[in-house]
Amino acid sequence: MTDDIWDGFTNAVVTIDLPSGRHRIEPRPDGATGDFPFDAAVHIVTPYNPDGVETTAEANQRSLDRFLAIVDQLTAHPTVGSAPDGSMAEPGRAIEGLALPDAIELGRRFGQRAIYRWSADALSVIGVDEDTRHDAGWRLVPLD
Repeated sequence: MTDDIWDGFTNAVVTIDLPSGRHRIEPRPDGATGDFPFDAAVHIVTPYNPDGVETTAEANQRSLDRFLAIVDQLTAHPTVGSAPDGSMAEPGRAIEGLALPDAIELGRRFGQRAIYRWSADALSVIGVDEDTRHDAGWRLVPLD
């Protein structure tokens, strides 16, 4: 994965719909974190633009429909990952109770290069097909 692609992943923000309302998860390079709203780590996965290739809206919708048929059977919260300016927005889910190897496999199944692991300690970007990981702190910003 090129440095530009990896930088895009590590600088991305994620909007998440929680029971308490819509929030934005922002990475913090200083490692600081906030009040984590879950009992255990969640994994954030999108099915959009497999293999890092921007595809059509129709193809992305088909991929999203297949993805949701799987993850909506789990405890999952709607997400949208994007660049900080809102560009390249990709819907997905923050999935509770999914082990890291299973989350990586789900990302691989949908052609993703990386997934996110969000925990009380870090917002991590984890490579799906390469041994790459970036940990950062995070801030949870209410949007409602």
